[in-house]
Amino acid sequence: MAKAAVLDRFRKGEKVRTLDPLPGVPEGTDGRVYLVDGFAWTRYRVLFSNGVDVGSLDGSTLARPKQYQQALDRRARAAEAAESQVDAAEGAGEAGAAAAGGESKVVNGVTVPPHLIDRSKRARERLAA
Repeated sequence: MAKAAVLDRFRKGEKVRTLDPLPGVPEGTDGRVYLVDGFAWTRYRVLFSNGVDVGSLDGSTLARPKQYQQALDRRARAAEAAESQVDAAEGAGEAGAAAAGGESKVVNGVTVPPHLIDRSKRARERLAA
């Protein structure tokens, strides 16, 4: 964990490359940090090679040029892991719904049991009448 925090810390004057497309700055554009600010959240102000100056950038949107490809690979692996967790949660929700004998729904990775869906449906009908 501490190693990831060290990777995201940049010094004034250090060359960086953006990992995300920013307003006026395409992904992968080189730049130079010229202001480091913040206590709880370190923010960076970067002047990019295309002349655009962007402030209040989080360190997670930047990478050193030598570590750029590694950072993209790390992001891709994290996205795949998150997607597999969501798929596993949905699969578990469907299995739980089959066991409960009703149709449950998964909202933001949380399974809503069928009895709660029925209860809210009855309440909406009662309020509409």
